[in-house]
Amino acid sequence: MASRNEERQLGVFWATISVVAILLPVVTFLALRDLYFLKLVFGILVNFWWIILPFPAWFIFKGVWGEYTDMKFAVAQKYVLLEVIVPSDIERSPKVMEQVFYGCHQSSRINKFEEHCGWRPMQVKFTFEIVSTEGKVRFLLHCTEADRNTLESHIYSFYPTAEIFEVEDYTKEVPLVLPNRDWDVWGSTFALVNEDALPIRTYSYFKEDVTGKMIDPLASLLEVMGSIGKGQHLWYQIIFTALEAHDWKPDAEAYIAKLTKRAKVKKSGWFSNLMGELGVLPSNLFKGYFSQELEGVSSEGSSDKFNINELTPGEQEQLQAISDNVSRMAFATSIRLVYLGKRDVFSKSVGVGGPMGALKLFADVNLNGLKPDNKTKTYADYYFTQARNAYRQRKIVHNYRNRSFSGASFVFHTDELATVFHFPDMSVKVANVSRIEAQKSDAPTNLPVEDGVVFESSR
Repeated sequence: MASRNEERQLGVFWATISVVAILLPVVTFLALRDLYFLKLVFGILVNFWWIILPFPAWFIFKGVWGEYTDMKFAVAQKYVLLEVIVPSDIERSPKVMEQVFYGCHQSSRINKFEEHCGWRPMQVKFTFEIVSTEGKVRFLLHCTEADRNTLESHIYSFYPTAEIFEVEDYTKEVPLVLPNRDWDVWGSTFALVNEDALPIRTYSYFKEDVTGKMIDPLASLLEVMGSIGKGQHLWYQIIFTALEAHDWKPDAEAYIAKLTKRAKVKKSGWFSNLMGELGVLPSNLFKGYFSQELEGVSSEGSSDKFNINELTPGEQEQLQAISDNVSRMAFATSIRLVYLGKRDVFSKSVGVGGPMGALKLFADVNLNGLKPDNKTKTYADYYFTQARNAYRQRKIVHNYRNRSFSGASFVFHTDELATVFHFPDMSVKVANVSRIEAQKSDAPTNLPVEDGVVFESSR
């Protein structure tokens, strides 16, 4: 899982590489000028290797072991692709879909690495997709075989008339190598505009002031996806996996503390977790010895009272939104959009501009929004533009097909996931969305039966 833990690992790795890249030429330069300095450095390495070596060795082991366990876990899983078709007359708000996401919040048990070092192996992931194939819109769910029954049960609980069945992978309907002479590709993984702690504009904001009716947040996106023509494909993918509270809650609490002008909440890192309770005794002794002096200073200092009226309306909205989200389950999430088609019909104004405008509906100036991640977006400037762009195009298609967490990821809560993925209700009039037009019902209980065969009554 390419989650925030892996991002921290990569950050530490590249920071180490940067330090080495800076120090190595400096040490080499000084060593060439002074042989004594070279002997001094060599002597330090020989005599204190047992202090220096464990730190890089630990990061190397942690990275290699993490990759091994993730790969072992991924290879052992068997995945299925399910299509969900809902009736055209359902009246369900995205809040119903939020309950399905609550049911998907599954976490692996805490192990020693998780307990002491803040790192755990890969967890179960789900992939929910909305796909338009030449204008035909379908809703698809990708999960492990072990989680299939659980996921189907959650959907049937809230959409009892829905139909769910296994289908072949639609990504095989297009050429394996993309782009090529006949096909072009645009794609990007999405990132958040602001910090993870701030939510996007969720479904609770999509209500008419007069009637109070819900406006479907996905209506614009579905309309765009249903309007593409022959030879074009538009893929919208959401990958998510469960997070524990300590993965995201300290960031939210720190942001609240910043807004309320309180002391910043300090997050414990891997070293403090590794040290465990070793520092508790000295800390308690220090606090006990100086308790009177410390209490005297704090009592004479500034007051800890907080007045919400001191905040601007935008800050008050942020505080309320974050406080609401703290009580919800959270997921590491990655959103990806891919538009591909034959070159003679490929149109970025339709397949790119339309979806980008639809996703802007989730943005709020005071809160958060989605934007293309420049590290994965299929474009290149300045030099070798054609080769670099082709590489990015191949990579985005490869990651999409593999349902990979590669690229930008962020924290989404259940209401945010339900906003960006849910089944449309009867107010959405997109003609090309797969729906059940005829209702199914059980046979009447009073039909005559003979030898196990049901006959229609002659009356």
